[in-house]
Amino acid sequence: MSPVLALAAACAGYLVGSVPFALVVFRVFGRGRTLETSVFKVPGSGEILESNAVSATAVRLQLGSRYGCLTALLDMAKAAAVTLAFRLALPQHPYDLIASGLCVAGHIWPLFHRFRGGRGQSPAIGGLFVIDWTAPLIAYPRSLLFGVAVRSRAYVDRFAPMLLAAGWLYYRTGRLSHVFYAVGIGVIRGLAMRNEIRQYARLRRRGQLRTLAEELEFLGLADVTSRITGFLQRVAAPFRSRREP
Repeated sequence: MSPVLALAAACAGYLVGSVPFALVVFRVFGRGRTLETSVFKVPGSGEILESNAVSATAVRLQLGSRYGCLTALLDMAKAAAVTLAFRLALPQHPYDLIASGLCVAGHIWPLFHRFRGGRGQSPAIGGLFVIDWTAPLIAYPRSLLFGVAVRSRAYVDRFAPMLLAAGWLYYRTGRLSHVFYAVGIGVIRGLAMRNEIRQYARLRRRGQLRTLAEELEFLGLADVTSRITGFLQRVAAPFRSRREP
């Protein structure tokens, strides 16, 4: 591996990751508003959790799900693009892993926004999808199910996906570089979210956010979940009617 090319991949990934699409979307569609600190209210109490992340979640909370999804897709796309570029140009060495990992780091600590960015989930998914498209499809749904099972979805969502991805990538490729890549992204995401994790842990110690419904309401996803449930019920309705006598 060439140190010069490795440095080029790192710099390219970091600079691409530093593009703050959350700010771009907010300035285009926010009608002059300023992206503020995100405040999550704990159901049934006066407690709050604050996050200064410049992210798709912040856009979703302040502009709505449509613009939050747009931001997430753009963040995924920037990581996928720089990862794919190095994968196609230099396939013989893991420069794509370097570019992808530094893209996540750039997203979290962006050069173009005073080193204050998001928490890295969308670019992590985008880069992972290029490296092995099956990995995010395996890691994230299983992490969600595990989080529901242990009644700590927010904790699991932060740590489990990249650990599962590391195991899956090693199973698929047998390359330790993929393990280091996935675990490394998990570590930097954990560092980025340490303030939110401390606040969440404090709330859990006080006996709050113990059910999935409370966590979904806390994260502002209750309406989204109800819409998905309603859609699935409408899709399933014709099949249920055929079974009825």
